[in-house]
Amino acid sequence: MSERFNLAVYCGANMGNDPLFATRARELGTLCAQRGIGVVYGGGQNGLMGTVAGAALNAGGKVYGVVTHQLVGMEGVYPGQTTIDIVDTMHERKALMIDKADAFVAMPGGPGTLEEFFEVFSWQFLEIHSKPVALLNVNGYWDKLIEAMEYMSTTGLLKPSYLERLIVAQTPEELLEKLGR
Repeated sequence: MSERFNLAVYCGANMGNDPLFATRARELGTLCAQRGIGVVYGGGQNGLMGTVAGAALNAGGKVYGVVTHQLVGMEGVYPGQTTIDIVDTMHERKALMIDKADAFVAMPGGPGTLEEFFEVFSWQFLEIHSKPVALLNVNGYWDKLIEAMEYMSTTGLLKPSYLERLIVAQTPEELLEKLGR
């Protein structure tokens, strides 16, 4: 697998209160580095996103941060990234992350993570992109979201075929296997 492959990781700028979130973030960053997968992420040094980036960098991996000027002032940026793009708006940030990535995963996070996930998920079935979209369901974090989307499917408001394309994994190892990496 010598071709370039970058995984966009959407996750919290906070750590959350479950220690397994940070464990899985470190595992994902480390595995990506070991397998030659670049990490595309929000550029910050805080929380789970900083944990993923730090683990990837510590393992010799490539990390591509994309952050807004505003967030640089609020959160800072993780030092030593392969590249860091500083843009003006969140719209530019999301568009550049989508462009740089070959697949997307949402780890535990808050409203921003959900917003980024739903954008790439809906864009997949609108055929704006054809890249894989995944949830890393650490300790059942996304169970209620998955249940809600399954309910949407039963009501006819989310086509079952769209939900069938969504990759759900419990561990970083399982995620990368499902992505063929």
